[in-house]
Amino acid sequence: MPIVSKYSTAQIENLVNQLLDTFHANNATTELSLMCLGNAVSHVINSSVPAAQRAAVASHFSQALTDAVNHKSN
Repeated sequence: MPIVSKYSTAQIENLVNQLLDTFHANNATTELSLMCLGNAVSHVINSSVPAAQRAAVASHFSQALTDAVNHKSN
C-alpha cells in the first residue's frame, strides 16, 4: 500500500527544485551537496523533533533514503 502524503506533489517538487537550483547556482559538487543536505537534515531533526524520538526519526529517514536509492537503481 503506497504512503499518502499530506503534501502535494507540486509542493514537494517546488522545494526540491529550489534546493537543486541553489546547488547548481553555487556549482556544488555531489560531495558538497550531500554534506549540506546532511547538515540540513540533522538541523531539522535536532531542532524540531523531541530528543527521545530523534534516533527513531533518523533511523526511519535513513531507511527511507536507502529504499529510495535501491528502488531507483532497479
